[in-house]
Amino acid sequence: MWRLLREGVRFYRPVLLTSWGFGAGIFFLVLALIAVVGSVRDLNAMARAGVQLPLAILVASVVAGFIAIGTERSENRVRMHLMLPVPINQVAVARVLLPTALMILGLVASHVLFALLLAIEGSPVLSPRHGNVDFIGMQLLFWVQVGLAVREVIELRHRVSWQGALGSKALLVTAVAVMAVIQLGPWQSAVLRAAGAAALAVLVMTFTVVLFRRRNVFTK
Repeated sequence: MWRLLREGVRFYRPVLLTSWGFGAGIFFLVLALIAVVGSVRDLNAMARAGVQLPLAILVASVVAGFIAIGTERSENRVRMHLMLPVPINQVAVARVLLPTALMILGLVASHVLFALLLAIEGSPVLSPRHGNVDFIGMQLLFWVQVGLAVREVIELRHRVSWQGALGSKALLVTAVAVMAVIQLGPWQSAVLRAAGAAALAVLVMTFTVVLFRRRNVFTK
């Protein structure tokens, strides 16, 4: 399993780095446009908002995660992995851990970059906190895992009746609803909200692994 994960991260590392580059480039392009057409007040505000660059890295990481999911499906890499002397359980776990690893790399890079920017610029009003960075990262990880889970629910629907897949659909919808409550709820602690989002992401990952293990057709 860990070898599959290492190979996957190595394979998609250029995609991740390219996504980071595009994310940072778009961020600086927006700053440059505001500097050209905005007022002095806008320019000062955006200069202080420069510490939000790590959030662009997080968004770029989730894009890389979705690219990895799409590539794994389009190239039928799952079937290639199943041809290896690796149990299907390990293939299933490695499949959900791959986009998770890309997101964690993005989260680590965001924290390092955030700490460097705070050391240079201080802590302006518009800057996020490390707990907020974690919360945003866990939210994005959750939505990446929902993308994988939706695919497994679709595969389940092809194998069983609509009623047979109703429980899986209800569980997934419930997870999304709980995430909405976490996002919009009255809790002030970003750390607790990040922990809740992470727990939901793990729940969806487990759900995806269970559905994948029950599959008997891997045409896609």
